[in-house]
Amino acid sequence: MDAALKQDAIVAESAIGTTPTSPAFKVLRTINVGGGPQRPNSRSPERVPHGMAVNMYQGLVQIEKTLEFPWVRDEGLDIIWGSLFFGAFSTNVLKNGQTVAPFTLEEKYEAGSGTDFYRRTTGCLANSATIRFGADGEPGRISFSIMGRAETTATSAIASSTYAAATPGYDPVTAAEIVGTDIFSLTTPLVTSLNMQITNNLRTRYGFGSPNPNSHGKGTFDVTGTIEFYLSALANYSTFVTRQSGLDLDLLIGSVANYKDQLQLMNCDVWNPAISDGGNNTDHNVALQFMAKYDGSDTAAIKLTRLAA
Repeated sequence: MDAALKQDAIVAESAIGTTPTSPAFKVLRTINVGGGPQRPNSRSPERVPHGMAVNMYQGLVQIEKTLEFPWVRDEGLDIIWGSLFFGAFSTNVLKNGQTVAPFTLEEKYEAGSGTDFYRRTTGCLANSATIRFGADGEPGRISFSIMGRAETTATSAIASSTYAAATPGYDPVTAAEIVGTDIFSLTTPLVTSLNMQITNNLRTRYGFGSPNPNSHGKGTFDVTGTIEFYLSALANYSTFVTRQSGLDLDLLIGSVANYKDQLQLMNCDVWNPAISDGGNNTDHNVALQFMAKYDGSDTAAIKLTRLAA
């Protein structure tokens, strides 16, 4: 069966682990969905006189998947952003918080007219995300790691379910369509790559009565990354030999007016500059490490504004 015809869709859950009765699914613009449930079964440790396996036992189930996207402005993707940030958009602004935002992921496999089948993962939470942009002409990539509670299968769509096409459906964004409003107070740096990791450090909780996860606990919220740009002045290196604090990373991402994303880290530490040297016919680049910290004014470490001008 053709993977190119697979459809991935998402719907927010009001009660974690329960898909809405009449779900209004939003179709996702995924590149691929990796991973899946791990259902280990092991040989019983008991001794037997002939030394051969007789019995087995069911281990604990882990439900983890990876969803990869090009960077796009998309309403379906906003559900995952909200889950990752443990928050909700307020007047198009999303800040990291402490409110659980679960969702159901549905994967439909195209098997021919009337024979499609479905996998549904409920109680999903976004544990982490990796954001990558390079000055290579390719769209940026976002890879979300999600953790779920249970998986079911079916041979038909949920009764009364609807499927909204990806909205607004504009082209994916490349690095050429990013404006660095503030990049750690550097003077017009020519950025060549950005790699950022956001994680909630979720952990899986189990209890008596089921091998499936009962819930997920939240650990520390971390935002870290590296940014690389052409070396043009000594200060771009020497300034960061000593760790700098209280710096901003403010990026306006997109090319369509009123449908851009603004990603902001309001209080960063930046350190450990490294200069590359590839020899003849190459350029010297500087790479900086950064970490976003709590900002008292926004009561958050990171902020995403959708539908920006």
